[in-house]
Amino acid sequence: GSSSSRGVTNFGLSAVARGCPSLKVLSLWNVPRVGDEGLCEIAKECHLLEKLDLCQCPHLSNKGLIAIAANCPNLTALSIQSCPKIGNEGLQAIGKLCPKLQSISIKDCPLVGDHGVSSLLSSASSVLSKVKLQGLSITDFSLAVIGHYGKSVTNLMLSGLQNVSEKGFWVMGVTDVSLEAIGKGCANLKQMCLRRCCFVSGDGLVAFAKSAGSLECLQLEECNRVTQSGVIGVLSN
Repeated sequence: GSSSSRGVTNFGLSAVARGCPSLKVLSLWNVPRVGDEGLCEIAKECHLLEKLDLCQCPHLSNKGLIAIAANCPNLTALSIQSCPKIGNEGLQAIGKLCPKLQSISIKDCPLVGDHGVSSLLSSASSVLSKVKLQGLSITDFSLAVIGHYGKSVTNLMLSGLQNVSEKGFWVMGVTDVSLEAIGKGCANLKQMCLRRCCFVSGDGLVAFAKSAGSLECLQLEECNRVTQSGVIGVLSN
């Protein structure tokens, strides 16, 4: 935090950067007198930084975030909230240059759009496990990218995304096409459980069964588009 009369400035943050080269975690909350100059000093001196939390920092922009990306390859967690000058370019850089990123949280940042979110998720997809997106102007496109690239995502929070429609969630859901792709890609699959997959029909299930020849156990629960003929089709394959 920061008091209005004697708040932390770029000079103070520069002193921290030079004095603490082993710094791993940095949280900046409500520090209106800190800008890119201070964050660039952190990036320049603190190459071991793993977690960065930026909240209500009105003067931090893409420049500071790009410096962090270029100099802090060990970054595993990034949280950005209410930073009106941080946008797509900064997130792009993080995605490209921080291969260990596991957790990303972005909230109430008006300049962040599909271009930044999608490039970040597609670049950092191999280890990214936690994704939290709140109050952003992103559309169905970003959700489609999560559905396609988010192989390692275990925790997903989506809130206050006014421009996202049902279509975005369709892409993320399991469909006949994606089920067949799973069968072809995982030829040695032995157990499969489908729960409440409202877009999966008997046709998709039969196509999956034909591809997944090693399947031993199939569990279906509340898959209401699967009919008796679909079940017979599975058994015959």
